[in-house]
Amino acid sequence: MKSRNLVLAAAGLGLALIGIAPVTAGAETSGDVSAQVTRKSAACTSPSGQKINISWGDGSVSTTVYYNNHCNQARAIELEFVRESGERFNKCFVAPAKTKSSKKIDNGSPNKVSILSRSTCP
Repeated sequence: MKSRNLVLAAAGLGLALIGIAPVTAGAETSGDVSAQVTRKSAACTSPSGQKINISWGDGSVSTTVYYNNHCNQARAIELEFVRESGERFNKCFVAPAKTKSSKKIDNGSPNKVSILSRSTCP
């Protein structure tokens, strides 16, 4: 049994060296491994020196924005999307004060993501 494990480990190492990751039984893979993670932050009005931090990936079907709001006030996060026709539209949500969470938006690949200075969406 030990020699079988050694052979599997060597095969996995060989695949890793040529840039192919072996898939193990029960492992889940996403269809798009090329998604880039983008991060932004903005200063809080109070407490001084604190920030709201957000990150998101460039998904093709949906976008999940992860946020960690260290501010004493809620902050609105606005995403701009562009349809194939060139039409622009926005989706907005509010990150409550002192909250760490995420929000899934049913549109992918936002053109622009902004942390608004106010606590309400336009």
